[in-house]
Amino acid sequence: MTAIRTSILAAACLTLSTAALGQTPASSSTPSTPAAASPSSSSADTATRSATTTFFGDTGLWYVPTGEVLANGKWSVSGYRRGTNWIQGYTNVADFAGTFAYGIKDRAEIFGSFLVDTRIDRDIRPLFTSDPSFGGVIDRYPRVNRQWTGDNIGDLYIGAKVNLWSEFRQNPAAIAIRATAKIPTGKLDAGVTTGKPDIGIDFIVSKEAAKKIDLSGYGGYEFRGSPDGFDAPTGAFRWGAGAAFPSRSMLRVNAELSGDVASKDSVTITGTSVIGSDLSRAPLTSATENISRATLGLTFQAKNGFFASGGVSWNMPTLGRNGSFTDEPSVTGDYYDMQFRIGFHPGVRVYVAPVPPATPQPVAPARPTLTVKAACDPCTVEVLKTSTVTATAQSSNSCQVTYRWSATTGTFAQVTARSTVWTAPGTTGNVPVTVTAMCAADNLTATDTVNIQVIAAPVIQQQYVFEDVYFDFDRYSLRPEATRVLDEAIAAMRATPTLRLEIEGHTCNIGTAEYNLALGDRRATAVRDYLSSRGVGAERLHTVSYGEERPKYDNAREETRRLNRRAALVVNLR
Repeated sequence: MTAIRTSILAAACLTLSTAALGQTPASSSTPSTPAAASPSSSSADTATRSATTTFFGDTGLWYVPTGEVLANGKWSVSGYRRGTNWIQGYTNVADFAGTFAYGIKDRAEIFGSFLVDTRIDRDIRPLFTSDPSFGGVIDRYPRVNRQWTGDNIGDLYIGAKVNLWSEFRQNPAAIAIRATAKIPTGKLDAGVTTGKPDIGIDFIVSKEAAKKIDLSGYGGYEFRGSPDGFDAPTGAFRWGAGAAFPSRSMLRVNAELSGDVASKDSVTITGTSVIGSDLSRAPLTSATENISRATLGLTFQAKNGFFASGGVSWNMPTLGRNGSFTDEPSVTGDYYDMQFRIGFHPGVRVYVAPVPPATPQPVAPARPTLTVKAACDPCTVEVLKTSTVTATAQSSNSCQVTYRWSATTGTFAQVTARSTVWTAPGTTGNVPVTVTAMCAADNLTATDTVNIQVIAAPVIQQQYVFEDVYFDFDRYSLRPEATRVLDEAIAAMRATPTLRLEIEGHTCNIGTAEYNLALGDRRATAVRDYLSSRGVGAERLHTVSYGEERPKYDNAREETRRLNRRAALVVNLR
């Protein structure tokens, strides 16, 4: 069950983190996106730096919050495994939490943390002793009366953090007030909750020093609901300080010290006695513990905001167990536990100085300019044909422009006109035609060249069209009348050495496609053999069979179907 709940929590965090790629990613280096200089700039125009969430879901280092908050409309999500060791009962409490936070108007964030699994392991034997320093109940979990509670739903924490100062707004540090409330959703008879709501308020100050290290500290007070049947502390002062460095690196070291000081030194049973599953009885009064947690961890955060962390926490000061009251092999220095988290945070805003306006430079008087562009119509002409060439000039001071045309060959009708006719030479090739524009008043000249392609006049070739050669049904031998058509083709090929023939064999649709394809090939071959026997070279003849695939006439009627039993002579001149 534990593994299943942990896997579900991790999978949910990974899914939400992947979906969060649509948000603006956190920058792991000095921002390069320009931002507006004034605080009125929209958050879409600002750069960000890396940030993570706390166990309660708000923006922070690990357990210690920071004064910065999410930008408007941005959100974060994370999953935590928190382990805490208590002196009473040599108890270990493991919490698995899923968190969420949402930024409001660049000034606040609402957040929450739901303990999807709380499990408590009590290692003392017997479960209770008469010694109130380690054999009694824990004021935060007074109903635990067994060695192992199993996996149970824990409490829900919700809260809001309001940012008063922000380094993004060029304040010297970030300052915020945080309010949290615990909603007792945990399973009461399992002992994983007091069954009463708690309310806390904290004052937070943080600063990124020299863009190298995040420093943060907070202090506040928690008003605790006293569980039924117990006279327990009704409040506690809570505090913390920590650092993360390098603050803009993908890999950061987290170091924190946090804790709380209960309002009373003891918890007293005022109702029914607490009896363990081994029938041992808890003392009437048990000492409370002021938890001080030192945490050291390592966080990896990608540029898209996804982060994962691992670390260890020690209870300060450490206190060894009395080996007479436990069957655990390690009885000294074991007040520590592993901490893990995974999640997504889009980063917090950073101030980016505006680019100073450019100083106007004196503008020197502009020197007059002259440009010209040549054009041809058409740009491809046959030998001895004409093309119209035109020049278009632009002068910055509207001076009087004159023109002169030149070319390597060909002749101009008027070499000094802006537009003139050019006659191509009797030879083919590319002819560059250049125009020079001149402004005598300013001693300016400009040139441009256009290329005219001279091509040979097309050669009109004789067109050859030969009749089809027809065959009897399922036959490929030549009919007597076929020789007239083929003799005409032979005469044409003798007169035109460049003439080539492709002989196509066709059939009607009677018979299988494979048979007709072979029959068409035999008909084309019969025509080729006849032409070859009359002296036409084989290299000038090519055969191909289409069988029934390309009917020229309707195959549905016999009077037209018979016309598809043919060989076609397709002319190719090359």
